[in-house]
Order: sequence, then structure tokens, then C-alpha cells
Amino acid sequence: MTEAAPEMPMPTAEHEFVLEHTGTWKVACKFTMDPSQPPMEAQATETVEPVGQFWTVSRFESDMMGMPFLGRATFGFEPHTGQYVSTWVDSMTPMLSILRGDRAGDTVTMRGDLFSCATNTILPHRTTYQVLGKDELLFEMFCTMPDGNEMKLMSNHYTRA
Repeated sequence: MTEAAPEMPMPTAEHEFVLEHTGTWKVACKFTMDPSQPPMEAQATETVEPVGQFWTVSRFESDMMGMPFLGRATFGFEPHTGQYVSTWVDSMTPMLSILRGDRAGDTVTMRGDLFSCATNTILPHRTTYQVLGKDELLFEMFCTMPDGNEMKLMSNHYTRA
């Protein structure tokens, strides 16, 4: 008796949303280490590649504070949890970051406990990934400080290269 192989998962509308953002992006970065000071600015490039029909992996390259900066991200959607999920590692942070969240309209909001360069500790973070148009995105990151107040850490404006 021959048993049929289980059906392979099929991509959902959420997976199609993930894959819409593959390509090369120019990124105008603004990041804050001290809220009493103006944000620092840098230019970056992020190349986002598909991994099959479900995931993307990206390479983010810039100079931050006079040093080369390299980051890698994965991004996808898990049907069994109903959430978007992302991972992040970079050349200045000593831990793997994992974020999970939901999409409302044109914005994916994700949360996770991440390493904070401002305090050298793990703190709750929130990110928003907003689609401004087919070739334009806005990524922002916020951190809940030990006093309970939320601080905006970065704002990255993406335009398709």
C-alpha cells in the first residue's frame, strides 16, 4: 500500500505581503542614543531576498558612528500562530533578536525583548514597519526604558533602489 505524501503548505496573502518587499533599498537612518541630543544620521543599503515562497532574508550595510555596520534579518509569517516573525543579528549587538507581531492595514507592529545599547541590558522593544507605497517603507523602533517610558530609538526611511 502506497501512502500519498502530505500536501505541501501553500503561501497565504500574508506570505505574498512579505515577498512584496524583496529587492534593494536605499535607507536614510536616524537613530537616537541620548534623547537630549539630536538624532544621528547615516545612509544604508538593505538587500532583501526571498527564501522560497514564505520568507525573506536581508543584508543591511552601513557605517554607524564611524564604524562599518552589518545586520541580517529574516522575516515571514507563521500561519499556525497567526503572527509575523522576524529575527535580527548585527555586528554591534551580542544577541539574537526575535520579534513577533501583527499587521493592521499597511503597518506590521512587532514586539520582543532585545538588547539595548543605551543601557547594555535587555529591554522590551516595539517596531513598526509601515508600507508608504510600492517603493517606499518606514521602519521605526522604540524601547521601553527602565522607568517605564518609551523612547524612539530609530527611524529608517526606505526607498527602492
